[in-house]
Order: sequence, then structure tokens, then C-alpha cells
Amino acid sequence: MTETKAHFGQRAPTRQQLVRMRPIEVSDADSVADWYQQIEDVSIFDRQVPLPINHAEVVALLKSLVADQEKEKCRWFVAETTDGTAVGMTGLEGINLIHGHAILPLFIENSWRRTGVGIRMACMMIDLAFRQLRLHRIATVYRADNASSDALLIRLGFRQEGISRQAWFSNGHYFDLINAGLLLEEWEQARQKLRTQLSSSITVELGPRATAIWRWPEAQ
Repeated sequence: MTETKAHFGQRAPTRQQLVRMRPIEVSDADSVADWYQQIEDVSIFDRQVPLPINHAEVVALLKSLVADQEKEKCRWFVAETTDGTAVGMTGLEGINLIHGHAILPLFIENSWRRTGVGIRMACMMIDLAFRQLRLHRIATVYRADNASSDALLIRLGFRQEGISRQAWFSNGHYFDLINAGLLLEEWEQARQKLRTQLSSSITVELGPRATAIWRWPEAQ
């Protein structure tokens, strides 16, 4: 996905899990800094950051995100378990309220990949984009060799819109970059399927007192 390493599959969590999403804070720098120390993740998650960055640089990054949120340029969220363990982050970047457009990034902590939490977090962000911000289009990019992201985006209803040839450099190689987009009407179709397909083995909620509409999947 956009600036992301996404490893999503069918591995189920060992027990039922509840994950909550909340707006990102500068105090989240400890968790985020640890993620940015993994060079394989950094080289796929953030195309603009080819090397690991230190804690001070992460603090500056989060301060800029918080400042941009105040200007309505982006919205970033951290997902964490009920005991406060951060499992990933996602958001809406490059929000353009005139044209109804935004970019969707997504990162999942290594031990939580392939549990299903990523697709549920993505669903929540897309709902926020279309149902709260009245956006009309979501875009993302991913490396052409990232089959997991490709499969995830197909489930979410995204369509490939073009290829930027050899636009992603990592580990001594150039990779093609895939551009994908999702329109409101395409999401409405995919949303209905996902509401019934996704099991309740893991649930993602928005905030500490989520109603049914801000829960993925919603209670049956």
C-alpha cells in the first residue's frame, strides 16, 4: 500500500483480540521509532526514508504530522491493544477537500502481520474518508513485487490505475511502482462483502466507546 510494507494473509490470532484506533500523538515516538529502526520495513513503508532514522527524527516527524492535522492536510491514527501495545499505524495523507481526494498509508508491526488487523484498520480509514470527510477517491501506491498488498487492495475494491516503471529503489534494485485508486461507489460494493466476510476473531474499533458503525467487523 502507500509507503507501506503489508503482509496480510489468513493467519488467525490465537484468541479473540480487540484493537482500538486513536489519533497519533508525539508521545507515540517510542513505538514508531522502534518501527523505523527496521531497514527492511523502512525501505518499503516509507519511500522517502531509505534508511532507519533515530528517535529525535521520529519526534520531529510526528510533530509535523500533528501540525499538518491541525491544517486538515492529514489524519493519522495508532492502533493498540487494550493493554496499550501499539500494533500499527494508518492514516489519510494529502487530504484535498476541494477535489475529495486522499492517500492511504498503512503499517503493521511485524508480529501482527497476517492476523487480519491490517485490513480492518484500512476499512476503518476508508469509512472515515468517505463517511466523515465526504471524500470521493482514495489512492495508494505499492511496490510491484508486494503480492500481499496487491491481494489486500483487491479485497478493498481498489483498481490498478497505472505503473511507474522502476520508480522504487531498494537493496540495490529498481522496482516498478503500482498506482491504485478506490472510488466511493467501488468501496460501497466491497464494504458490503467485507462486513460479512471478516470474522470477529479480531475486532478493530475507533475510540474507547465505539458504536457499531465504527467497529470492524460490526457485532452480529
